[in-house]
Amino acid sequence: MNQPPPGPKGKWLTGSLPDFRADPLAFFLTMQETYGDVVSIQLATTPSVLITHPNDVQRVLRTNRNNYSKDTRGIHRMREFLGDGLLTIIDEDRWRKNRRTMQPVFRPRAIHQFADDISSLTADMLQDWSGVVQGAPEMTKLTMGIAGRCFFGTDFDGTAVLERAFFNVMQVNQNRFRRAINSPLWWPSAENRLFGRAIRELDGFLEGLIRERREQPENGDDLLSMLIESRDEETREGMDDAQLRDEAITLLGAGHETTANALALTLDLLARCPEIWGRVREEALAAWGDGGPTMDALDRLPFTTACINEGMRLNPPAWVFGRLAVEEDVLGGCVVPAGTLVMMSPFVTHRRPDVWDDPLSFRPERFLDTETDRHPFSFYPFSGGGRSCIGMRFAMMEMQIVVAMIARHCERLERVNPEVVGWNPLLTLRPKDEVPLRVG
Repeated sequence: MNQPPPGPKGKWLTGSLPDFRADPLAFFLTMQETYGDVVSIQLATTPSVLITHPNDVQRVLRTNRNNYSKDTRGIHRMREFLGDGLLTIIDEDRWRKNRRTMQPVFRPRAIHQFADDISSLTADMLQDWSGVVQGAPEMTKLTMGIAGRCFFGTDFDGTAVLERAFFNVMQVNQNRFRRAINSPLWWPSAENRLFGRAIRELDGFLEGLIRERREQPENGDDLLSMLIESRDEETREGMDDAQLRDEAITLLGAGHETTANALALTLDLLARCPEIWGRVREEALAAWGDGGPTMDALDRLPFTTACINEGMRLNPPAWVFGRLAVEEDVLGGCVVPAGTLVMMSPFVTHRRPDVWDDPLSFRPERFLDTETDRHPFSFYPFSGGGRSCIGMRFAMMEMQIVVAMIARHCERLERVNPEVVGWNPLLTLRPKDEVPLRVG
């Protein structure tokens, strides 16, 4: 007989919200270890369950996805700055229309043209790499530059301003997500004023680019220009300026923030493993000759790619996301009532010992074993099912190029303070510090 899911009693009124806010990663890990596959968690007034078994994640994201809506509190918080982009659209019909319009822009043949820009910007960064470098800020600056060049056809001036604006909106957004009660954004609190200034900076930049591309379409071969020209394959309709703004800021966020964190955390792991780094460097040096990497060269980087995947297994940038149960369902033998927030955490699933052998160890070779009968939802750093990340191929290409070029440049890659281990789980998973690296 199906039973309600087990879980902690929590405190009166706030439930488990204080424990979640104090250390969400440790809290989720403890919940899974203590209560199992499906855990009932009361977060203030929000009835929630945490699911981490691949079978249950697959049911929510794929096999019964129509029963699980994106109409969640977290999505509404993200909509405060992302608007109605692919990541945050709730209406399924509208999402399908926008996905059809954008899909051609992200096909392999379309994104491969940006490999030269990625390698050129990475080479520029590496000219200054010697001694000790701060890995996290360096990756943030690089991916922001790549986003500017590839997505918008511009070299960002005042990159630090945009970086700070993005950090501010994400920090405020995360604070609002974790609190049970928030003031409306129009209320003139210091936090809301900071949020408003950051949004105005981002909107002013993006809206100016959209106007420029509309007025001079012949000058653009970037993703924004391609989106302006793209049409829904069924209706032949294009995107208006409001939709372009929302997709552009979503692209900038996903293509900059998540990729920067994935790269920084993967470099952190590689810097702790000199033998693995030596193998990555050997592979990168053999993959191509002079100049930048070709797409064929990227096919000769299987171990480097395995390191990137293993890095995202241990440190998935999207560490948690949720869906709202529209009707009652059964997950893992437990009844999940309608209106329940279903939370999924790749961070926890990727660490389950019944899913992954020796899950806490950095073992890239596990992704080289093509004979492994791995559950399709045992590894889902880009989400999964119909609403998986549309920019996955671009992100993987970008990370392959960056890691391989760093390996060709740096015979030595060492963590300056290897005793520092941890994360800062904001909207995405950030490293605990700036990942100082000794290179040479």
